[in-house]
Amino acid sequence: MLDLTKIQSIAQSYSPQELFAALVWQRQFNQFNGEQVITDLALRTHLWASFLFTKPIFAPDEHGLSFGGLIDTLLAMANYRPMPETSIIHFVAYPADTLYILSENQDTKVSELFDLGKKWRADSVEVTDGTNEEYGLRLKRQLRTRLEGALWGNDFQDDRDAVIVCYWWD
Repeated sequence: MLDLTKIQSIAQSYSPQELFAALVWQRQFNQFNGEQVITDLALRTHLWASFLFTKPIFAPDEHGLSFGGLIDTLLAMANYRPMPETSIIHFVAYPADTLYILSENQDTKVSELFDLGKKWRADSVEVTDGTNEEYGLRLKRQLRTRLEGALWGNDFQDDRDAVIVCYWWD
């Protein structure tokens, strides 16, 4: 059930980025520690423009794996029930295992983000700038076009190219 008063209050008080940060903060599994990830990101805001925590997004997705991850997320959200820590019944938390960070396409920033992946013990850290070989020519062109000049400055000369750094935990 949705409490509209609570939703209105949350929507007026928090940005979408803060809401995703709260989802990351809640997650702990295997080597992943959401509280540590958010603490590190909060201390290094110069490294990132935004982030999204979700199930992996595959391109190309011939076998519907991205859609399966979407279904897992929707089911977890549908079946979630807040339970006290002492309860023997626990529901699946937000089932994300992949963190996508949008950053400026700058070697020093990307290098620091890769170092964070080591600190966070991510199983995989990759960067996408639209030139990845596994993407088809059409998708490469679309990604490259979307990421070039994507981070807006105060005027057109300040626009910066973007990359996406992807962290995955098994």
